[in-house]
Amino acid sequence: MDDPQDQAIRVEEAGGFRLLRSLGRGGFGEVFLGEAEDGTRAAVKLLHASWSGDADMRRRFAAEVEQARRVSGFCVAAILDADPDAAQPWIATEFIDGPTLQASVEEDGPRTGVDLQRLAIGTATALTAIHAAGVVHRDLKPDNIMLAPDGPRVIDFGIARAVESTSVTASGVVGTIGYMAPEQLEGARLTAAVDVFSWASVMVFAATGREAFPGPTQAARIARILGGEPGLDGLDGPFAAILRSCLDKEPSGRPDAETLMRWLVSAPTVGGPARPAAGPDHTPTAPTAVVPGADGPDPRTRVGVDPTRIADGPHPGAAPLDPTRVAGAAPVAPTRAYTRMAGAGEAALPEAAAHGHPPPRPSGPGGYAPDPRHTGAVPPYHFVSLRFHDPAHLAEAMQQNWGAAVQVFSDPHERDVLGAWLMDDLGDTTVDRSLFRREVRDANLAVASFVAQTRPDLPPVFRGRGVSLPELRALFEDPRPLLTGAPLSNEMVLLARPEVLRIAGAHQGPESVEFQRLAEGLDRAERSGALLHEQLSRQLVGWRSSQPNVNPALVLAFLLHPQRMVPPDDGGDTGVAEWVDILWRRVSDADAPESTGYAAAIYGSLSTLQALARQRRYWESRFSDVSAAHDDLVGKVRLQNTTDRVIHWGRIALVGYPVGLVLGATSIGDGLADLVLWVALLGTVALVGAFTTRLVMCGPAARRRQRLMDLRNSHHQLPQLTTGVERIRADLAQARRITSS
Repeated sequence: MDDPQDQAIRVEEAGGFRLLRSLGRGGFGEVFLGEAEDGTRAAVKLLHASWSGDADMRRRFAAEVEQARRVSGFCVAAILDADPDAAQPWIATEFIDGPTLQASVEEDGPRTGVDLQRLAIGTATALTAIHAAGVVHRDLKPDNIMLAPDGPRVIDFGIARAVESTSVTASGVVGTIGYMAPEQLEGARLTAAVDVFSWASVMVFAATGREAFPGPTQAARIARILGGEPGLDGLDGPFAAILRSCLDKEPSGRPDAETLMRWLVSAPTVGGPARPAAGPDHTPTAPTAVVPGADGPDPRTRVGVDPTRIADGPHPGAAPLDPTRVAGAAPVAPTRAYTRMAGAGEAALPEAAAHGHPPPRPSGPGGYAPDPRHTGAVPPYHFVSLRFHDPAHLAEAMQQNWGAAVQVFSDPHERDVLGAWLMDDLGDTTVDRSLFRREVRDANLAVASFVAQTRPDLPPVFRGRGVSLPELRALFEDPRPLLTGAPLSNEMVLLARPEVLRIAGAHQGPESVEFQRLAEGLDRAERSGALLHEQLSRQLVGWRSSQPNVNPALVLAFLLHPQRMVPPDDGGDTGVAEWVDILWRRVSDADAPESTGYAAAIYGSLSTLQALARQRRYWESRFSDVSAAHDDLVGKVRLQNTTDRVIHWGRIALVGYPVGLVLGATSIGDGLADLVLWVALLGTVALVGAFTTRLVMCGPAARRRQRLMDLRNSHHQLPQLTTGVERIRADLAQARRITSS
């Protein structure tokens, strides 16, 4: 599968900054290390060349520049220069010489004690400043926190939004699953509280090295964020209490950033102080998170609940409710009037429902006809300021006004009211009672289920998006957003869940069987991919610290478009290419759907493969260098030892001069004296030669001593390096056996 941004980088300079090397890339652009003529270094972000002609992307890029300028520079990378209107828009920010929090934890392990407290306070302070500027970051994660020498900096406002903005964009839900708040996943209106939730998730990772809501698959992680408890094992005391408060499922239960900062600053150690105003159950009462400086009413305020209450008649003193109030005629086909996450009143209602008449009954099996009991003698239900007497019409309206429907099902009181209307007032037996008698963990699923049970004749919709098979195939035809991290990738992941496909299959039509097959295939594929990763991490030393990452959206893309299932790009790295070649054998030897799960697991392990390739190059390079240096040292030390011995014996031979002279003075020592003198002469020549050779070839005494120390060190290093290289090669051999079995 080709990378959408794999064009060769032709830009070598931007705004006077010479681009030296790539620092990383994301869904919108690539960041380079730039250097100005005066030596000033900057992180220069270029919008991807393939998106430079996209007016919407340019608008987002310009918004990023503007938002970054609104936030105090002490907590973010300061802007040095920018040109959003250039042929390839760019922004230059100060270069932060330090790792990301993600890289730091992976390399050095979790933070503890004072280090953790400093990180928590620094990032909370940054969050306070960001919110004070009227901005919500919306993608706070370890990769977006740089650890500068003078403290942490929050970066990447590429998907930030002003607090008064809506929750979605034309590209879909934005954020990073694993650090997204429940309301982000549910498509509700977002406020500054989402950043507080993300902050707490980041702190859990910083303190434990694990996500706050871990799971073997993306779907499992989503389910745990929506309805499960965070994994805070190993964390206790006030700090854990603060994290629990920040990870509250309800935005109103979380503190705002300023309050959070005060809690952290006043804590004596890592943790929080005595909490304000606790209730009888000793649960701290967190204040409502209000962004300082925001105009208008509190952005955290929920949409009023009156529009969805059962009409009990006119309120005292109020004008009587007009019983004939209806919506205008639908200008488009009734089942295609939905909008993407439309708010109340944004989508037109079906003409038949608006005028109080049932929609036409389709011919054949699965045709819909309203229950005649649902008209007349029952109180109406109000939704988006309209009266409904029949759940079928209500279901169609909810499908078209998805955002308002999500608010009904996410509010326990409103859900109870709807359930009472259906079960008690109408005596309806069509809808599953568990929708109203159990905790709703995913309001979007609840809306989809209600619509599918009440109006199976409608085409399937989820999160305001049509999810018929042709629409799914079109959405998942290009899986590149899943590889670049573009915002659309999260929308695709939220759709690629077996339960979503099963609900879509509950709608009547020729696609039902195919939806059920896809749901079963997706389930089996995710399990297969997770099992492959588990097998590798259990049997290969280099994989033991890797995390499983089987992206269900990528699995669904491969199931819908098998021709897209090709080995990932190795980026020209021969080490990665070797790993991909080994692992892809499992894909080639398996049948669908298991093969798609294996393929997604390999794509999800690309960062592991790149790390293993780097490790292999490092160990083999070190082994080669140390081995060559060791061999050279052995030869030099051998020469040193030889010259030392020659010098030693040459010095002894010098004694021959006085001995020869003494023997020559006697009548009996003429012949012996000559021999001794010759030995002394030869010793002198050898001594001079050895001295000269040692000085020229082996250096002075200090250098010779250093060489001996280096040789001893290489003796110690070689066994360790040999073991490392053998371990890497053993992992490769074992991986071949695993994928061939």
